[in-house]
Amino acid sequence: MAWRRERGASLWSALVCVIVVGFWVFLAFKIWPPYMNNWQIEKALASVAKRPGAESMGRSELRQAVRRMFSVGYISHVAVGKDLHFERTAQGARVMVFRYDVQIPIMYNITADVHFVDRRAVTGS
Repeated sequence: MAWRRERGASLWSALVCVIVVGFWVFLAFKIWPPYMNNWQIEKALASVAKRPGAESMGRSELRQAVRRMFSVGYISHVAVGKDLHFERTAQGARVMVFRYDVQIPIMYNITADVHFVDRRAVTGS
């Protein structure tokens, strides 16, 4: 009787593959919410920047408009007063810059520190 050698994945190799894929899925579920929050922040900044008359608004008025958009979009864990800054381009256009960090607890004492910078020129059109 001839012995045939079986081919394919063993139980241990399948288990290792499941653990590796499971770990990456776990990380994706932990890291995805801050990126969704940042997407909402980008939309809010774009909405305020394109608002008619935005180029003539002062800093405090723009901050208040951004706060209103954040409350409508359920954006949390950021502070408009601390994280929203204004810059000027070389051509003299005003740019809203929203700069903030998020620390995401992964497990035990392991955290992921994610830094976001969103820029939007105030055009008013």
